[in-house]
Amino acid sequence: MIRPLLVLAFAAASVSAQPTPGGGADAPALSPAAQQALGLSDAGAALYARAYADALAFRLDDARAGFRRLGASEPESAAAAYGLESVALWEALVTEEDAVFDRFYALNDSLTARAEALGDAPGARLAVAAAKLHRALAFGRQERYTRAGNSFREACGQFRDLTEADALYGQGVCEVAAGSVPRTYRWLARLFGFTGSVSGGLDKLDRAARADAMLAVDATVALAISDATLNERRAGSVDRLVALADAWPESPVLAYLAGYHLLLDRRADEAEAVLRRAESSLQGEGVTPVPFLDAHLGTALFRQREFEAAAPILERYARTFRGRALVAQSTLYAGIAYEMTGDRRRAEALYRRVRAGRDYDVDLWAERDAESRLDAPMTDAQRALVVGGAAFDAGDYEEAVRVLQPIVTDSSLPEADRAEAAYRTGRARQAQEDWDEALRHFRLAADSPGDPLARWGPWSVYHMGEVFEATGDLDEAERHYERVLENETEFDYNKSLEQRTRAALERIGR
Repeated sequence: MIRPLLVLAFAAASVSAQPTPGGGADAPALSPAAQQALGLSDAGAALYARAYADALAFRLDDARAGFRRLGASEPESAAAAYGLESVALWEALVTEEDAVFDRFYALNDSLTARAEALGDAPGARLAVAAAKLHRALAFGRQERYTRAGNSFREACGQFRDLTEADALYGQGVCEVAAGSVPRTYRWLARLFGFTGSVSGGLDKLDRAARADAMLAVDATVALAISDATLNERRAGSVDRLVALADAWPESPVLAYLAGYHLLLDRRADEAEAVLRRAESSLQGEGVTPVPFLDAHLGTALFRQREFEAAAPILERYARTFRGRALVAQSTLYAGIAYEMTGDRRRAEALYRRVRAGRDYDVDLWAERDAESRLDAPMTDAQRALVVGGAAFDAGDYEEAVRVLQPIVTDSSLPEADRAEAAYRTGRARQAQEDWDEALRHFRLAADSPGDPLARWGPWSVYHMGEVFEATGDLDEAERHYERVLENETEFDYNKSLEQRTRAALERIGR
């Protein structure tokens, strides 16, 4: 039910009350609004700012030591407990280790008790609301959805009753989640009383991100992720996140997030540069590893068709990360990359390792795709599909069309291959605002998808709706979006498509 929030889990809850970078990373300063919200003296604000600068640089041991000094210095504030709890959540989301999650839950309990005991003291009620949200995110990451839903409901109730600017952050997250719940989980959403819209949530997150408040950075990250996941990046949030990472060059986590969103924005070369900077930051003394970095750096190289360089990085992540996030797709793409270099034996070994460890669209697709690739080595057409798909994902649209067009027109090829080529060509033409060609290719994929479980047909219908929306024909857009929702087949990425379609209908006021 809170699946959209799971994407936020690694990021938004972990950069809470970040000091402003006005003095540079060597001289962080807490904004006056954040200092007031936390109830800190000038000396306490300086201690908090330094500890959070260490956290953002992923010097987690130094950050913990700093927050403990703050707690000893200003025991009447919940700020130290809030900082320690946030760092613990950060580490848990990165490692996915049960023992680290247990440590977070203990600190989360301590923070909640401490903040509730402070009553109406500055920042106390906000800390309680944030603690509830953090707990929901942790439960969600562990796929303990009933507990996540209970904590999320409590968090939304807490944020709803707050009036300060920081309340917009929590309210925005709650509305985005409520507005994008897929039909599978609607009964649970009704049970927990969630209401809201994606557009309303995005508006609140945008306002929170622009405010000089304690959770402005959280809101910037949450806006970027929600905008990318549900709004096709229409709010222009990627560049704002990149600017945030540039303002904190020592932070591998902000660089990682910026690189990830540049990948979503099909800017693979820029993503690689930012991710390389994050990789360099991790070489500093006392810096905790960010394992997800390998998965996305390998992806950036894959999309630039640097298969020989991408393969070992993706394989390293797939074999060494002890959690489940990104493992299925990294294993699959490592295998594809090796096969593209001619190493079929190594590719097969990786294909056999792909398992959908979670009930996520991308994991389920990765397992199905890997199974099909074990049937036989890639044909020339399938290799071209890999190159064309990677070119599109890198933003190299003309190259994608050049590679894919011969597949679209070759009637001797399997229908599923031609449908994939047509879909990806349509996406390239859509990105170039060549609406007629985009519609023509989407219709080809929708009319003859070949594989009923593949995403090419249903997603083509959705993107036709986007084209009609972009050209002002909202009636046709609505018709295509409704057609998407009528399809109850469990095709690849069906949950993600339903979420996006519901957000699209809301966006056009239907």
